Amino acid sequence: MNSEFDKDTYPGRPRILFIGFPESSHTHSWIDLLADGAFNVRLFGLPSAEPPAGWQVKTYLTKADNGRSDSATRRTVFPPPESSAVGLAMAARSALNRGAVNGVPIMRRIAESCIGLTEFLAKGDHAATIEGALAAVIREWKPDIIHTLGFDSASYFYLRARKEFKLEAIGRWVAQARGGPDLALQRYSPTYRPLIEEVLANCDHFIADNEPNYSYALSVGLTQEKISSPGMGVVSGAGGMDVEAMRGMWSLPPSKRERVIVWPKAYELYTSKAMPVFEAILNVWDRIQPCRIEMLWMVQSDVQIWYEKLFPPHIRAHCPSFGRLSREETLQRVASARVMIAPSLSDGIPNTMMEAMALGAAPLVSPLDTITPVVKHQENVYFARNLYPDELGEALVRLMSDDDLVDRMAENNLVRIQELADRRAVKKRALVYYDEIARQACRISQRSEI
Repeated sequence: MNSEFDKDTYPGRPRILFIGFPESSHTHSWIDLLADGAFNVRLFGLPSAEPPAGWQVKTYLTKADNGRSDSATRRTVFPPPESSAVGLAMAARSALNRGAVNGVPIMRRIAESCIGLTEFLAKGDHAATIEGALAAVIREWKPDIIHTLGFDSASYFYLRARKEFKLEAIGRWVAQARGGPDLALQRYSPTYRPLIEEVLANCDHFIADNEPNYSYALSVGLTQEKISSPGMGVVSGAGGMDVEAMRGMWSLPPSKRERVIVWPKAYELYTSKAMPVFEAILNVWDRIQPCRIEMLWMVQSDVQIWYEKLFPPHIRAHCPSFGRLSREETLQRVASARVMIAPSLSDGIPNTMMEAMALGAAPLVSPLDTITPVVKHQENVYFARNLYPDELGEALVRLMSDDDLVDRMAENNLVRIQELADRRAVKKRALVYYDEIARQACRISQRSEI
């Protein structure tokens, strides 16, 4: 074990264990709210990827091909180093049981040796599952707060580990729902609705990025004190934005910029559809000229196929597609664009919309029940529904032709984005929020010891 990893940076101060996707910029942005708060912070990463090397928050790694990068800020806790041997041994036992090697004495001896290895490793202290790895971390470090970043997958994963390994007495559980399908869509699934209700029944505190999520949670049994004692209110999953820094990224109003439209989500999910956007662009192409449309994160092969099939070469030449881009590169492109288009079927308060507002681009988004309470049509954004190419096309024509409209929206948004997502205000709330929860955890711990 690496002693530097084990040491708390602030002895005696609260310990907070986050659970979430380690590669997500939302994960980094939320946790970084606490950088100046003298909290001992660690992340238990879901098995999707690794965090960037430059992000120095202590992280438990669980991805199989992470290269065993144990260091002062990284520790691999799953799978254990011998997991591949265990898999081989299990295959050997299966072969023996099926009689597959009975006629080959040397292969039978090898298989029996592998089984012996399995029995030897089973006596070790390595976790057999990722839930077991999480339980071992929680029992060893004993966090005061366990914060799950999103319901699917973080909250459901922790819920499984919590029940299987009886972790209820360790730490206060903060369950955070994010926009999109977390609650808005998955509650209609017979598989997910019971999980949602179980998380809401068992968590100690609840955070959401829009009022409809709070209303729904209360309607299915969440108690008010889990929202308000203490409370973060409506807050984006990224913890707001550095509005001043983003204001410094642009100087020209949208009418004076290049005639560029940025589509930062050129992919297909059940929360947003790409094909109507393709059709809208083709329908109004001659009416929005001259322009360039930058299609970002076009990472799905089926979307790429339809892009190549539907767009003739002379249009494709002005509609470049891109794969994965960093958040910084995406922001630079939006800061230079006249319009940002991101229609959707389900969302919270979209970061893409708020980033466009902060960067002076005119946001084209859908009139969802999570969005309409916080921005106004033709004052902050232009609304068009995701499944209606005619609406999307007419919105693009209007935004590419009406200079007064896009400039007025950019001016209005300088004020509105400060009210909606100023990171400095979110940070102040967050520091008070976690301190108060840690005090509650301490009081409960003291009572249980009496």
